[in-house]
Amino acid sequence: MAHWTVERQAVTPGEPTRVGSAGWTAAWLTGAVALAGEGALALVVYFLAGLRNEHYFAAGIGAYVGYLIALVAASVMLALAGLIGSAAVVLPVVQLSRLSARRAGRAETKRWCLAVCGVVAATAAVCAGVPALLLGGGWTVLPVVLLATFVGLVPAVLCTRAVTVVRRNGARFGLAALVLAGGALLSAVVFVGGLVAYGTGLIQGYEPPRLTAAQLVGTWSDEHGGTLTLRPDGTALAHDLGARPEDETDDEGAPGRCEGTGTWAMGVSPSGTAQFELSVSGCMEGPGWHIGGTDERPTLYYWIGDPDSLNQYALERA
Repeated sequence: MAHWTVERQAVTPGEPTRVGSAGWTAAWLTGAVALAGEGALALVVYFLAGLRNEHYFAAGIGAYVGYLIALVAASVMLALAGLIGSAAVVLPVVQLSRLSARRAGRAETKRWCLAVCGVVAATAAVCAGVPALLLGGGWTVLPVVLLATFVGLVPAVLCTRAVTVVRRNGARFGLAALVLAGGALLSAVVFVGGLVAYGTGLIQGYEPPRLTAAQLVGTWSDEHGGTLTLRPDGTALAHDLGARPEDETDDEGAPGRCEGTGTWAMGVSPSGTAQFELSVSGCMEGPGWHIGGTDERPTLYYWIGDPDSLNQYALERA
């Protein structure tokens, strides 16, 4: 009778069963696709949030091919990162949850697993936050790392734990496929929903300031002391204007610094937005200049090298 009682405690509901090699393979894949899904969702949110700030999108066949290659490369990197992260972090946390519950004589439930995730996140926060504090960093590192680690761990660990609780290997691999499909679907829904929100005006995307010619009149300066003075009669005076060598790109550098007088005018870009046209010998001439920044802090800028690098030479009001 005593032996029967022990066996009953060993199969307490919520206690994970023995997992074979195939089961751990399914668990590893589940953790990997869960982490990859979290990474994809984070990239989607980061992209959508970036639409509220100044940005650049190239057009044309070459640009679209580049976007496709970037998408494929990002998918491969997410998959590799998920596989490594699952083996290095997720599976050890799942095992730690199982072993710690067994040592404590408790059933390894979801709550226990969440508590273990909390302990791991707190440990990571201390390991990252204490050195940062000693090196003069802010105390905010602690809560940021704690929250990021916990939020990143919990979905992957719970999904992986669910695979170890399932008894049949077929169901385990099916759960891994379900997690993959769910992550991809959630990312797609957030992406499309975000674009719809921007398109309908529910979320206001970035728009360059709508400056008039009269608002452009005055002196604009760069961070190195170069100035551009725009006069009401359409003439311009440049002093030590242009990007410095350290700002130039390797493949297509910026024009050299210039001094002199010339003319300026307002123009319209191919997209219909206002742009700035400058003609001073030795400076970036023609429609290469753009109006950016915000209404409170407008800028005049041109791209240095490939616009995809987002490297600007910008002028602000002096």
